[in-house]
Amino acid sequence: MFSSTPSRSTRWLYPGLLTLAGLGLFFFRLGAPGLMDPDEGRYAEIAREMLLLKDWLIPHLNLVPYLEKPPLLYWATALSFTAFGLKAWAARLPAALSALGGVYLAYGLGRALWGERQGFWGAMILATCSGYIIMARVLTLDMALSFFLTLALGLGYLALSRNREKLWPWAYLALALAVLVKGPVALVLAGLIWGLGALLRGWRTLGVLVRPGCWVLLAVVVLPWFFYVAWRYPEFPRFFLWEHHVARYVDGALYHQEPWWYFGPVLLGFLAPWTFLTPWALGLRSAADFQDRLFLILWAGAVLVFYSLSRGKLPPYILPALLPLALLLGEALVNLASQETGLRRYPGFRLSLLLWTLVAWIAVALYFWPPAALTALLSRTEALKPYPAIGLVTLALVPTVTLLVRRLEVLLVGALLLGAMVPPVVDRISLQRSPKEMGLTLRAHWQPEAALVGIYLYSQGLSFYSRQVFHLLDFATELNFGKKLAPQGGLFFPKLEDMGEFLASRPQVFFYLKTPEFNWLKKQLSGDFKILARQKDCLLVAFRRKYP
Repeated sequence: MFSSTPSRSTRWLYPGLLTLAGLGLFFFRLGAPGLMDPDEGRYAEIAREMLLLKDWLIPHLNLVPYLEKPPLLYWATALSFTAFGLKAWAARLPAALSALGGVYLAYGLGRALWGERQGFWGAMILATCSGYIIMARVLTLDMALSFFLTLALGLGYLALSRNREKLWPWAYLALALAVLVKGPVALVLAGLIWGLGALLRGWRTLGVLVRPGCWVLLAVVVLPWFFYVAWRYPEFPRFFLWEHHVARYVDGALYHQEPWWYFGPVLLGFLAPWTFLTPWALGLRSAADFQDRLFLILWAGAVLVFYSLSRGKLPPYILPALLPLALLLGEALVNLASQETGLRRYPGFRLSLLLWTLVAWIAVALYFWPPAALTALLSRTEALKPYPAIGLVTLALVPTVTLLVRRLEVLLVGALLLGAMVPPVVDRISLQRSPKEMGLTLRAHWQPEAALVGIYLYSQGLSFYSRQVFHLLDFATELNFGKKLAPQGGLFFPKLEDMGEFLASRPQVFFYLKTPEFNWLKKQLSGDFKILARQKDCLLVAFRRKYP
């Protein structure tokens, strides 16, 4: 939908290179790491239960309604499971496809604004941002939201700035899908960013955004599911709109409260290894494309400010800000490469490279010869060796070699090398955070009429890998609202004493609990306990009751 007339030599070259990079960075060994709790386990288990219950309209988690988010990602994941089986890579496939789609969107929008080379560089920069690679390889809502929101924003801006009215319905369709991924936050961000884009062209341009026909299209796509759920559960609108949107935004006490400056460092980390060059790109001035550049700056700035004002914060929220920043940097680098004077005309660029070089080599020195204050911190990276060392040395060599040979292609090659290190690092992290091995152990020991019981502990991933739901000794969880809507007898017990009859009716029980609770439980129940698996301080314990 983003138009430009590609040259014959690059008609397939640039898209082909982007596809190869995306396949390598986003899809290679996608299923190797186990699904991690809480997010990956939760969304995979919801999709599994969607197939189990044959209910595609009311998402369920642990057999109770789970209505914190709309269903589009669950539908996509369930369809992937239907096609490929209950595999980790199938669960992550929607996120990886969304990430690859985002790279194509960056190429198309950059090409429409400035040209093919700018689009290609912007897309490659986006594809090699460390935060983008990580989020492409984990099952969360944020990559799918970023894809549909980016598609909507890009199409809307081209319709607004290039007078291409026929793009507006497609922009609103994409926006509707973004709402079905994560809710009204997509409407707020799109309205804010489109409004800023319209203001760039004067107050009167705001009237262009008044499009009743497109609003009807948006409502037709979005509202049926919301109305259906509200009809089934009248408490849903208050819970969904107030508690999980307004309250989450204005009061982060229960929703990952962080300071106002939190997303600044997160954004810089997500942009790595391009972090040091981004401020230089933002500071450039070009009269020919001033409004397009300013729109992209406002886009990224609006995402950053909007989420910074929120009391509840999580790192993936900042994802929609990466694409406009990548495009700005790609356009700046292409313009720099086209100048005969090279780096001499851009002292700001050289200064950025020198700062990058200095900071990276200092980081290398601190890693290999750490002071006492850093030793304990670096010990936490032992499980990731040798990747931190290789990554830091590569991060230092990239700007150093670029300054020496004065070839910008070195930056791209270095970014690809650094990006290739992200997947194995995610593999190592998953060993600490995934209940995969514990779940497979439980499946191997399972027998008919057995039960999985959580003692003040619950794991969505353990449910997914074991294919079993939890019976829970009751405590506050994300299941509380669904439990009120559709009480499930036998799944929740207020006290251990209330569980006695249930335990007596099962030939074997598997307890999932932490070590202190295990010591307490052995004093409460008479029977044989056998520890089957451990993950950090969590235990999977087989139990058979003793009878007098």
